[in-house]
Amino acid sequence: MTKNMTIARTPARRALLERINAIAARQEEEGGDIPYLEACRLEEEKWRLAHELLSQSPFATREHLGRSDQWRAAYDRVRAIRDGEFHAWILLQIEVAANIERGVREMRPRKSGPCYPQILEYLRQRHAKAEKILVFATEGQQQGGVNAVDGGWHDTTLKILKKAGRRYDPYDHAGHEEVPWPVKPRRGE
Repeated sequence: MTKNMTIARTPARRALLERINAIAARQEEEGGDIPYLEACRLEEEKWRLAHELLSQSPFATREHLGRSDQWRAAYDRVRAIRDGEFHAWILLQIEVAANIERGVREMRPRKSGPCYPQILEYLRQRHAKAEKILVFATEGQQQGGVNAVDGGWHDTTLKILKKAGRRYDPYDHAGHEEVPWPVKPRRGE
């Protein structure tokens, strides 16, 4: 296995890595205690900085290694980033590559080629997602919390359902994560 090669070789990169890890540590420690909008800001900043850090730290994939060993070597390069979701994604790539090497086919197609651009693409997509969530949360906050599920949300939902000719059954938990999305039409209609 390769020796532990860090992506934070310069003071500027070390500062980026320290900020990323500080955000991840705060998210782990405080979890749900962080206000929603601040949590969205932290998430966007973490993924933006991780993408920036990796953009400044390219590395080659050793083509002579098996695919799972290529991913393991890539993981050694980026493991200093202390984000559980990021680690889980790379570990999944290692596991899938090892399964394919053992003859176990994966249902989802996997990209071949160097690991670095794939990791960079993953970070770019996570940053884009976090950025969109932040925009949504910020606009909701500016409009008085319209994206929050609270008493006002339920009142608005009831008005919409009545207008649409639907009934609301508070015990109909057919929705996502126990959110009661009314799916049944009114009886007699």
